[in-house]
Formats: sequence, C-alpha cells, structure tokens
Amino acid sequence: MKIISTSVPPATHGSTWIFLFLTAFLLGCGGEAEVDTLRASRGEIRESFSEPARTRLEKFYPITMHVQGRIHRIDFEPGDPVEQGQELVQYDLLPFQQRVAEARAAVAELAAQIVVKDNNRLEETAMIETAATIRAASEALKASGAQVQAETARSQRADKELKRMRQLNKSEAIARSELDDAELDAETALIELRRQEFYRAALQALVTAVHLGPRYVHEFLGRKRLERQVLVEQLTQAEARLALAEHDLAMTSVRSPIDGVVLARYEQGDSTLPAGQPLLLLGNLDAMEVIAEVLTQDAMRLTIGTPVFLEPAARLEPLSGKVKKIEPAGFTKLSSLGVEQQRVNVIVSLDARPPTLGVGYRLQARFLTGSKQEALIVPRFSVLQAPDQSYYTFKVEAGRLKKQPVRLGLRSDLELEIVEGLSEGDVVVSTPDTTLEDDMKVTVRAKE
Repeated sequence: MKIISTSVPPATHGSTWIFLFLTAFLLGCGGEAEVDTLRASRGEIRESFSEPARTRLEKFYPITMHVQGRIHRIDFEPGDPVEQGQELVQYDLLPFQQRVAEARAAVAELAAQIVVKDNNRLEETAMIETAATIRAASEALKASGAQVQAETARSQRADKELKRMRQLNKSEAIARSELDDAELDAETALIELRRQEFYRAALQALVTAVHLGPRYVHEFLGRKRLERQVLVEQLTQAEARLALAEHDLAMTSVRSPIDGVVLARYEQGDSTLPAGQPLLLLGNLDAMEVIAEVLTQDAMRLTIGTPVFLEPAARLEPLSGKVKKIEPAGFTKLSSLGVEQQRVNVIVSLDARPPTLGVGYRLQARFLTGSKQEALIVPRFSVLQAPDQSYYTFKVEAGRLKKQPVRLGLRSDLELEIVEGLSEGDVVVSTPDTTLEDDMKVTVRAKE
C-alpha cells in the first residue's frame, strides 16, 4: 500500500489523517468490492397477490311479521338449527278466524239475496194473470158497448112511442093510463141506458187500469235487475274482503324456507307487532362464500375459476377456493394512508367449510394469478429497476460485474421469473445496490 504524506496546519491534523488513510485504502484496493452471489435455477413459481377478505352467506333469509297481529313467544336462539317447513312463529289466530267467518257470512247473505232477485216466477204469474184480465175486460167492454147500443135503441123507441102517445092523448084518442104507461116505459129505458153507459165507463176505466199492469210489472222487474246489480257489486266487495281475510289467515303460517340456522333474533315475541317487523334472520352455513375488495388493476388479472388460498386469522389450516364472481362495478375507497383507490368486490366460493368458520370472519385471501413449472427463477432482491422502468441484474463473469438487462415473467413475493437475459446456472449478485457498476472488479464473499 502506498501512503502519501503532506504537511497540514495543526488545527486540521486529525481529519486530514483520516482522509489520507481512506484515500490510500481505495487506491490500494483498486475499486474491488466483495459481493454475495447465487445461481439462476429452475423451479416452480407462483404469481399471486393478497387482500383482506371476510366470509358471508350467498343469501340471507329475513323472517318478518307477515301481517299485523299478536304473536306468542319466540324460543329460537342464534345458532339453533331449523328445517325447511318448520313453524317459526305462532300467531293468535282467533281474530283472523273471526274475520274469515264474518266475511263468509256476508258473502252467503248477498248470494242468497241475489237468488231471491233472480226468482221472477211471481212476476211472470202476474203477467199471465194481467194478460188474461186484459182479455176478459176487453170482451166485457165490447159486450157493454153492445148493451149500450141496444139500450140506446130501446130508449129511442120508448121516447118515440111516448111522443106518439102524447099526440094521441091530445086528440083524446087514448086513455090517460096508456100515456102513463108510455111515459114509464120511456123513463125506464132511459134509466137502463144510463146504467149501461155507467157500466161501460167503469169497464173502460178498468181496461185502462188493467193495461197498465204489464207496464208496472216490467218496471218492477227493471228495478229488481238494478237491485240485483247492486247486490252483485256488494257480493264482489264481500268476496274481496273474504279473500283478504283468508289470505291474512294463511299468512299467519310462518315457516322456515330453508334447512339452516338462526343467525339473529330481533324480537322476543308475546306482543302485538306491525306487518314487516323483523323477527329472525336465517341462513345456510353450507352456502358460505368469501368477499374481498380487490384493486381494479389486480382484478383484471383474475378470471372465473382463479384459485384462491385463504388464511384464517386463527391458527387454522389454510382454506382453498375459486373466484366465483367479479362484480361489474367498482368503487372508490380510501386506503389506510388516505389514498383514493379504485376497488371491486370479488366473490370466492369455498371448496370446503370448516365447522369453526362462521359468518363475518376475517381472512387473508391470496389470489393465484399464474404458476409455472421449471421456470428460470432468481430472488426478487437480485433484480434492480432502471429509471426507464426496465429491469437488470449483475452477472459475475471472470471476477467482474456485467450489467445484464432482463425481462420478467411471473412474480411472487420472493422470486421472479426471468424469461430473457439469463440462462440456467448464471451467477448473479444476490443483493446488488446502486454502488455497483458495470465491469467493476469483485470478489465473491465466502459462504459460511
């Protein structure tokens, strides 16, 4: 080693000696550095990324009050199993049954009234009788008219005879008694004529009245038809009320739609509750799935069926699954550092569910986006990125460094696939840094 001496002022004597020592050391080393190396080798590589996830059910089954009413106590607790068709809630049925009975009675009453309105036999009989009466009255009126005509003729003859007798009486050709008889016959004939005319007038009034009979019957039948139509409308309304009452009664049957478990109970029961009030929440734990919020740029690397490995927070065996669905719409979410990120929900189906895994449990989901056997791989820290975003590594050849550009393939957390730039067995610096330069002389550090 060559050491260069020079004189310096006493005030800087210590720092100068340090500077001279470092300069002499570098000159003596000639720019040589010690490095750790490794060989590019072939093996399996898996490309993946991880995101927090949580379990959920494919579908929840909320049980609510179907209709307003009073229910008895609910004995189910969260975690209790239920079977499809099992009764979950018991209503107080008496009010519903009474409404059904009242509605049925109203329907029956209106139906009976319609039957009565449809019965026109009395009116039909009246029409027959009225027609017969009209015919009889018409014949009687004709006979009465003929009798009036006869009595008119008789009265006229009697009156004519009376005039003749009066002429004869003036000439004293007849006795007074004969004149009196003629006057009596004339008065009798006139009285009988007036009686027959009165009888004919009475028959005429009767015929007129009888002719109004069918009209009255028709008007009565029309009124009955209108009343029947009103009853039909009332019957329709009553049937609607009956259908509603029967529907409400049927809705009091609250049964489980699935084989599953009770996830939550919202009401204890033994009280009157409105329609729509939440009572229970059911679910099928065998239909469990996992949801993860994935960055949209990562989601574009996924497809339906992409393998997923799930690590529970507890010390449990990792679970496996597959991407089931990638929702079409993304959303903005702030990261823990306050940076806006575009994410999308990815749904994962489980290959098998352990009994201890429940709803809403947190997991770490690792999405396997690619894998390859016999890939040429190097550790992730042995590759550097240039300012132009290209990648390179330092090969060691004959004791010197060679800056080697490389093209990357699959990437895992610890390893990278080299698809271009290196060959199997090439020696590269395991952990290069920016102080290394191309063609620099190096010494490989001995491995302990």
